[in-house]
Amino acid sequence: MAIKNQKSASEKLIYVGPNLSRGRLLQYQVFIGGLPKHLDAEFDEFPQLEKLFVSVEQLNRALEEVQQTGTPLNKYYKQAMEV
Repeated sequence: MAIKNQKSASEKLIYVGPNLSRGRLLQYQVFIGGLPKHLDAEFDEFPQLEKLFVSVEQLNRALEEVQQTGTPLNKYYKQAMEV
């Protein structure tokens, strides 16, 4: 089952992907009010990166999906390792 990524302006989002180089983004970093603007260039080049942001309420389910081979979040996690 895929996680639905509904991102409202006041929602707290947590990043469940791997750490990005040079400290650009850390795993489990929380953002309030949408996706971080400082990563717009990365989002343009790697749109799958956005899918690794989930609401805090969905964290446990998202972590299960990241670890389960073949799920979309697992695929996005592996792709994000190359960013």
